Amino acid sequence: MDVSTETVSNESRICQEKIILEVIKELCRDKNKLSSNLKEKVLNIVADTDLSHHSSLHKLSTTDDGTSTLLGLINVSSTELTFEEQAELNQAIIQKIQSKIPLFSTELENINKNIISQQHTHKDTIQKLQESVDDKLNALKEQEHEKIDLMAQWLNHRLHDVAKFSSSMSELGIKWAPLDLPMQRRLQTLGALAWVIITLCGEPLCILAFFKLIYSAYWWLGILYAVWMINDIEVCHRGGRKIEWVRNWKLWSYYADYFPIQLRKTSELDPDKNYLLAVFPHGVVSSGIMGAFASNSRHVNKIFPGMSFNFITLAGHFSVPFFRDFILSLGGCSSSQESLLYLLDKKKRKGNGVILMVGGAAEALNSHPGEYTVVLKRRKGFIRVAMKSGAPLVPVFSFGEPDVYRPLDNPQDSWTRKIQEKVREITGISPIFLIGRGIFQYSFGILPMRAPINVVVGAPMEVERNLDPTDEEVNAVHAQFTEKLIQLFESEKSKYLQNHENTELIIT
Repeated sequence: MDVSTETVSNESRICQEKIILEVIKELCRDKNKLSSNLKEKVLNIVADTDLSHHSSLHKLSTTDDGTSTLLGLINVSSTELTFEEQAELNQAIIQKIQSKIPLFSTELENINKNIISQQHTHKDTIQKLQESVDDKLNALKEQEHEKIDLMAQWLNHRLHDVAKFSSSMSELGIKWAPLDLPMQRRLQTLGALAWVIITLCGEPLCILAFFKLIYSAYWWLGILYAVWMINDIEVCHRGGRKIEWVRNWKLWSYYADYFPIQLRKTSELDPDKNYLLAVFPHGVVSSGIMGAFASNSRHVNKIFPGMSFNFITLAGHFSVPFFRDFILSLGGCSSSQESLLYLLDKKKRKGNGVILMVGGAAEALNSHPGEYTVVLKRRKGFIRVAMKSGAPLVPVFSFGEPDVYRPLDNPQDSWTRKIQEKVREITGISPIFLIGRGIFQYSFGILPMRAPINVVVGAPMEVERNLDPTDEEVNAVHAQFTEKLIQLFESEKSKYLQNHENTELIIT
């Protein structure tokens, strides 16, 4: 027998003994159940037994230990029952118990009924709770279905409104960009937007930031920067200050992939020489040159190993705080003759390519899709620079440059053209209304169109060094270069222009 079974048996025995003791007490209280002599002995035994200090009943010993019954009590007195008295007591106990059996049965039956009733009550309660929970869940489901239906109706209305808006915009000639464009194309659009913002708003934003700094608690930083900038102002005439980390920004790769821009060569460039690369056409914002030479996004250093390139821009850009440092980091230098001769000086450096937009702001006014009109006849200063430095001239043509924007129609004798020319003479910048596409639609905006640009580098034209060339000598070299440029355009246009048969190069 294990410990748990033994414990249950002891508890059961103690319970039985307590019941018998209560029966004995009831017998003693009844007048006619026991003889007076036996009742007196039993009362003495019960009185002598301190039940609060005993854990169980024990047998009552008779004079004959062999005939002792289980109905006795251990007591500390000398009172003992005779065999006849014990038999009488046992008989009375049995009769008493038998008289209580119906009562016990009734109580058990009542208890059983109560248990069954409670079970039914619990079942009913549980069932009611379950029904209540089910009702609440069903109500929640109905509410959710109603919300979904309302949301679907709202979306249908919105889609209907969008469809109506799109239809009305289509009637107005507005073409919207698809909503399912891949992330790569969105990043390319972001790169193009960043470049347009830098080109159009970079200088005023930098000026505003400088004055904000001057009139802030950190004014002393603005003063220190101004002093440093004044001492550094000549760097744009002394080879600039390129930062390859800036030229390697991932932003420029997204920008170049937007069109896309491709850099192609027809001949090698000797890294032991310096070259003056004359680029045509200028376009509205020179998009192709930015991707091909002002950054490493098209791997210019791998296409022309051993070469380093600087692009030329107006000297005024290098007087703008912060903005000057940005264009210097990309390889920008001043368009002054001093700057060009410094970059092309063989004694100071080798393997340098100077990127010059010969037509400049005047040529930007001729930029119209499908048209290639360049300003070259009256541009001879770059020829003198090439002759003075002895640097070979390299014709470079940017096919597709005029196709990225659609400026206003401005014939030579129009009021629009006259106003643009006047502003250009005063400021050096051509006022052009950029008409391209938007961020989310293709019909209008300041973003350039997704038109491929192929920047083709032609073969170098050797130039004999002449420190003081005459006008006739300059004109001769100029005519030779013009012929080289025409040859490059005619030989390459069929590769990159769709309507190449009807496209001619107009030189003004």
